[in-house]
Amino acid sequence: MGTKIIEDEIKDIIFRSNTSNNLNSAVKDLTHLKTYTIDDSKTVEIDDAISLEQVSGQNKLWIHIASPASYIEYQSGIDEKARKLVSTVYLSNNTYYMLPKALINNVFSLSDKEKRESLSLGVILNDDGSISSTEIVQSLIQVDYRLDFIEADELIDYAPKEEIDLSLISTILESRKSWRKNLGSIEILESYGKIVVEDKIPNIKIIDPTLSRQLISEAMILYGDIISNFTKLNKIPVPYRVQERSDKVSNDNIQLSDNKILYNFLLKKTMGKTYYSINPMQHDSLALTSYLHATSPIRRYADLLVHYQLNRFLNNKVLISKDDVQQIIHEINIQGRQNIMRFREDQKYWLGKWFENNTFNEYSVILLNWINRYKNTCLLYFVDYNFSTISNLHSKLNINIGDNFNVKNTNHDNNDMNNFEIIQ
Repeated sequence: MGTKIIEDEIKDIIFRSNTSNNLNSAVKDLTHLKTYTIDDSKTVEIDDAISLEQVSGQNKLWIHIASPASYIEYQSGIDEKARKLVSTVYLSNNTYYMLPKALINNVFSLSDKEKRESLSLGVILNDDGSISSTEIVQSLIQVDYRLDFIEADELIDYAPKEEIDLSLISTILESRKSWRKNLGSIEILESYGKIVVEDKIPNIKIIDPTLSRQLISEAMILYGDIISNFTKLNKIPVPYRVQERSDKVSNDNIQLSDNKILYNFLLKKTMGKTYYSINPMQHDSLALTSYLHATSPIRRYADLLVHYQLNRFLNNKVLISKDDVQQIIHEINIQGRQNIMRFREDQKYWLGKWFENNTFNEYSVILLNWINRYKNTCLLYFVDYNFSTISNLHSKLNINIGDNFNVKNTNHDNNDMNNFEIIQ
């Protein structure tokens, strides 16, 4: 599709979004709800928001997801380009957006104080975290509070009487998490470090699994669970997210209390691979009989495809065919892996630059795995920075998996491998 076609589509969507009588008559007005978004302060693609409503003495949790599918036509120029990209790609010093940034900023993203169309899920949970009732609607919402994770954590922790909603939502979703845990879900709560680059200088940013991050994560899992059950029940062809069962980690060779980092690594290593499928199958680590991605339609094409289908079903329109969906799933699985590799290569490059800038530093590390013992290639976890990377470790000592020791960076070789030697 040509640039001119896409530019014309962008102008048309912005015009339609500014026309008040453009709304579908089936759209439910939820602008009266006190609505929150929780994201990093620099986030552009704000896909999700949450609200709490009192209904007959019960707490009804609302999860609102941005609705670009209400404006973008399937197989239009914008759609074809998004399908080719498969997702937004976040690199350390650049972002390649799946959808036009003008539409993200002005129409799709759930910006505060702006009325936005969304696909909303209302759910009431039982005390044990099981589902009592659900409602799926096309809606109009207005975000009252755009919070970053620090602000949201404070509201959850302190739970002031005038702003109690987030604390209540956190409690509700904790019960849901406990319900999944009783079914055998696996949760790995750990901080992780990622490379961020500003003015071409790389640094490590550590992300902690705070209460607000856990709240959003569980809300998104709940949304994907309920929507997958809805599409399965109504035989709507969509891409399901699948993780088949695999053997759980054996605890024979590690002590959980002494080496949680190694245990988490082994636990992740034994999980089955995830992929998209036309067939609704279990997601093992989430302990769900079926699951799908539907909470990031601004930045993931699989989610956008789910929204296309839901909007068509809710408005009694012809669905995208199963054969077409299956072909798209094939494309998503291939291009999605390429996007992940592109991100990892970018992180690897800038991590090498970070080590070059910190040559004289000493690091506390844990040996997670020998990749090739004879070539001294291993996976090291850097304790103070919460990341792991493949490295060359030069030492005459007998080092075992799980050992904690100090190293220093010696040089960066031609194979992009970081070299370290043990400090005795």
